[in-house]
Amino acid sequence: MRVLQYLLICLVTCLPALASAYDRDLVEEMLKSQEGIAGLKRHEAVLDGQKVFYLDNERDKAARTIMFVHGFGDSGTSWMFLARLFRDAGYRILIPDLPGFGRSARNATADYGYTAQANRLFLLLQNLKVGQVHLVGNSMGGGIVGQMALLRPQAVASLTLIDAAGVHYKATELDQQVLKGNNFLIPKKTEDFARLLDFVMARRPIMPQPIVDYLAERAISDSALHERIFHEVLLPDVGFLTLGLADIKTPTLILWGERDRVLHPENARVFQRYIAGSRLTYLPGIGHTPMAEAPEETGAAILGFIDELYAEAPTLPKANP
Repeated sequence: MRVLQYLLICLVTCLPALASAYDRDLVEEMLKSQEGIAGLKRHEAVLDGQKVFYLDNERDKAARTIMFVHGFGDSGTSWMFLARLFRDAGYRILIPDLPGFGRSARNATADYGYTAQANRLFLLLQNLKVGQVHLVGNSMGGGIVGQMALLRPQAVASLTLIDAAGVHYKATELDQQVLKGNNFLIPKKTEDFARLLDFVMARRPIMPQPIVDYLAERAISDSALHERIFHEVLLPDVGFLTLGLADIKTPTLILWGERDRVLHPENARVFQRYIAGSRLTYLPGIGHTPMAEAPEETGAAILGFIDELYAEAPTLPKANP
């Protein structure tokens, strides 16, 4: 958290023009600089007929590859500070913007369901010749990577579910608001976006106002499509993973913010109960987006989990010469 605050304060100091007015080009340069610090470069691929934007540190010789998958209404930007920890650990890092979100294509008639998105990510891995990947997903992205572990278990080395969709054991404040016609996840005007950030995050990081304005503009422009995705995919399939959890055999870490108002923290115990051998860690004082609210703590938990998996792997005896 301290690193996140320090970097953002430095950005505002170094780019004073940003502090007073929103300028798309300057904000894009700010975002590119942060991608560069994480060692990431921008790429595009066409998957299932749709343009998909993704970040890649291009370490195709790295022993381990990790993919971070964002949630509903979000983009790969939210993983930026956490990703730096994995750069220094020698991973290949992949951060896609899911179709319908971020800088990827928006097709009004496309299938944005969990299976369709999981299959697109698998195609990306195939295109990049990645044999196995450590998958990390938040919210809707957690549901998508869970589906990948079911559909393509041979391709998934480990699974980290962060405040993941797919189980709905207990209702939340979001459920109550949606029933009243107030969907905080789909902002339609500027003040709605500020409310969204306050609702989703319990520990809101320092963000320069131009960045907030940039993200708000993008969210508002996507509101019609995202409303369709919410009502056609998220709402009907709110517990879609529940019956398949026992079939997930991939080593799994479950991370959950104790103050999540979007997906109830008790949902985490259902994941833990039915995914054999999974482990659960609650993050005190954190809301629905631990990777943005507490990147250092979240990243350390994931790194420790994966490193432990390799430490526990049996050493094969050497063949006789």
